[in-house]
Amino acid sequence: MGYKDFIKLFGTPSAIIAENENFKSLELLYEFTNITLPKEENFKYFFYRVRPLDKCDIFFSVDEGEAIAIRKDSDFTSDLENVKILVSGHEIGEVINVKINIYKTIDENYFYFYSKDCFYTYLQAFDTYGLASFFSSNFFDHSSKINIVLRDFEGSLISDKILISASYIAQNDDFEIREKRFNNIISNNHSSFFGKLKVLPEDFIFEGDGFFTSSLKEHIDRVAKILVVSTIFDITDLSENVFYYKLNGYKSISHTEKIEDISTKNLEDFYNIYQWIYTGGNIVDKIGLARNIISLHLKDNSSLELNGNVFESLKSSFKIYEKQNIKQYIEVRNKMSDQLIDYGKRVVTITDNFAGGFQKSALALVTFFSSLIVTKILAAPKNNADFVFYSTLITGVFIIVTVLYMVVSRMELLQQEERFKKSYQDFKKRYTDLLTDEDIERIVNKDEEHKADVAFIKTKLNWYTNLWIGVLCTIALATVIYYFFG
Repeated sequence: MGYKDFIKLFGTPSAIIAENENFKSLELLYEFTNITLPKEENFKYFFYRVRPLDKCDIFFSVDEGEAIAIRKDSDFTSDLENVKILVSGHEIGEVINVKINIYKTIDENYFYFYSKDCFYTYLQAFDTYGLASFFSSNFFDHSSKINIVLRDFEGSLISDKILISASYIAQNDDFEIREKRFNNIISNNHSSFFGKLKVLPEDFIFEGDGFFTSSLKEHIDRVAKILVVSTIFDITDLSENVFYYKLNGYKSISHTEKIEDISTKNLEDFYNIYQWIYTGGNIVDKIGLARNIISLHLKDNSSLELNGNVFESLKSSFKIYEKQNIKQYIEVRNKMSDQLIDYGKRVVTITDNFAGGFQKSALALVTFFSSLIVTKILAAPKNNADFVFYSTLITGVFIIVTVLYMVVSRMELLQQEERFKKSYQDFKKRYTDLLTDEDIERIVNKDEEHKADVAFIKTKLNWYTNLWIGVLCTIALATVIYYFFG
């Protein structure tokens, strides 16, 4: 039994003074010129239909006289008898007041309304900013969905944050993504009010088989449209009963609208654009393109109405934009690939120079040492002590010079290796303005080729150093043998 059915048991009210309900309480006040008291069973059934967590009091009074209360959680038989006496004793012309108060117990984000009409009236009493601000207040837990149960509601309506139905429906929602979207919106727009709210446009976009009254739907849609526009346009401000917006696109548009003059037409177009901008991809590129396209399709003095299918035009424009970017991307990628090939050539040059130095030095030393032996054999059949001493001395000097040359060559190669590494890192940094870090890493194959080049340099350094030392040791040993047995 709803309260309206219960009131009908008393008769027809001569006046409805109040039918007010909010998230905390319900207050009903009626005036009767004559009254018929329902039976005790009717009172019990009415109290039974009140939520167990809620308190309910019914007050009866005549004119300005003292009221008699019948309370939900008490044995009200005697009180009902007193009410009968009060009613039976009233005179013609006197007004009998019937007042019903229900005090609600708040249960986290679960709220109960005894009348959808009162709920609708309550929401429509807010202005545009007030409604968004109310659902952003600390009265609600913003880490979960708001469940609103309307006793006489049919079907259900659900948005990203609010669920309206005739019975409680448990919801498991991930609200972490909302914080990221809030930050993205605030970072890309200048709004005097959006940063103060804890609601998003999708919180006022409802789907389902339930229905609002046309006036309430228009009121909620207007809130949604203003929020959506504020996420796309450059600058927005909402104060009292006016909405200011500025859009910098191909055309610059600046205007102030009265809230009641803002049309809810094209809400779906604006909402689709909003979802497209803030769902994946580069938000800066998307919002810039959206502002350009909207500025061309916005009607003059039209209360934020659009000409044509703007969302389809936007998607087509973005495809062209992507193709242009892909062409530039391929050009940049090919340029980087060419530079990577040059780095490979540099590695070959560095190692070849080091190897060439070894070859020249070793060949010169071996040639000199061999010429001494051949000269000795051809010039003097018998050993000459002076010749052996001086030739050994000169060979030793050559070996020392060659060792020094080897050390210098190694140091030079190590310096070139460090310069090669630094040059490679600088090369990657130069492209950070054009490409993301992920793209750069993908193009350079996570530095696999660079690591292979560095490893190649180290391998060549160690291999030729060992060979160089081996040649020097061999000639040094031969020189010693030559000196003592030559």
